[in-house]
Amino acid sequence: MNNTPDLLEIKIQEAKAGLSTETVNAIAAVDWKAAILPLRSKYGYTFEQLGDLELETELLLCGLVSAEDYPKELSNRMKISETATNELVHEMNNQIFEKIREELIKSAEKRKIFAKSSTEEKKTRDTDIFKSAGIEIIPDLPAVPSAQLMQAGKLELAGEVHPIVAQKLS
Repeated sequence: MNNTPDLLEIKIQEAKAGLSTETVNAIAAVDWKAAILPLRSKYGYTFEQLGDLELETELLLCGLVSAEDYPKELSNRMKISETATNELVHEMNNQIFEKIREELIKSAEKRKIFAKSSTEEKKTRDTDIFKSAGIEIIPDLPAVPSAQLMQAGKLELAGEVHPIVAQKLS
């Protein structure tokens, strides 16, 4: 009894669990398994070769095979020439990997927009809370040390000042 596929499936599931939510969603958004089937009629691959292609692609997508090793693994498993492998990798890049990359970019852009709008909403909400308490927020004043303000004549100490405070501010 051969348990290799079961062990491999466990490794794949563990690797997928380690991927970010955005990556998993981007991969799920592209029906990459369905994109493999038409390659049978286009290139004349057998169903066994397509199964090997699907497995190696899944290993690549979950990070168990590096992008550098992917062509070599395809060539060895599918028993195809280097030229055929390069053509297949190019086809996979156009049909699958670029679409997944586009999904990742869309996800990142949505995340940026959401983060920006939620930050702006928080600022507005905080400003409203302060205004209701009679506090006005003056936006983005430059930080100027009080000693510089005293030298410029814009800060004066009123009343009796402890000598140490006067010394620190002068």
